[in-house]
This record gives sequence, C-alpha cells and structure tokens, in this order.
Amino acid sequence: MDALEVSEMFCVHKQVAHGQWVDQCCFKTEFDAYVSAMTKSTETMGTYRVYDSTFKEVTMAFEMGMEIDVGGKETAA
Repeated sequence: MDALEVSEMFCVHKQVAHGQWVDQCCFKTEFDAYVSAMTKSTETMGTYRVYDSTFKEVTMAFEMGMEIDVGGKETAA
C-alpha cells in the first residue's frame, strides 16, 4: 500500500465538546463512513461527522441520527 492510498481516507469524528472532535474510525469509502457516522449518531444520540482526509474537509455531519448542514467547506480543527 503506497502513501497515496493511506492518505485517501474518510474518517468518522465524534464531538466531545463544542469545537472538539475525537477520531472514531476511518474507511476507504465515503459511503462506509457515512453509514458508520449515521449509525453511531442514531445509537448514541450524539454528533458525528465525516472528514475527507484528501481534501481536508468535513463532507457531512449527523446530530441525533439526522444529517445536519456543515456550512459548506468546513475544515476540521
């Protein structure tokens, strides 16, 4: 596996406090990350987001199992 393959990941982050996110897991496809984030959010009623490490941006977010607006090209802090 070369460096390009490793960097192309979609990671699920959990919000632990306002503006503070913790890595949960990463996937090779955005679809797998989407399903994971949505499922975790539904089960825990928490806030999760999907972060695209290639473009260094948040692609989607979920709060209490519902998809929420990420406000465009939001970068991860």
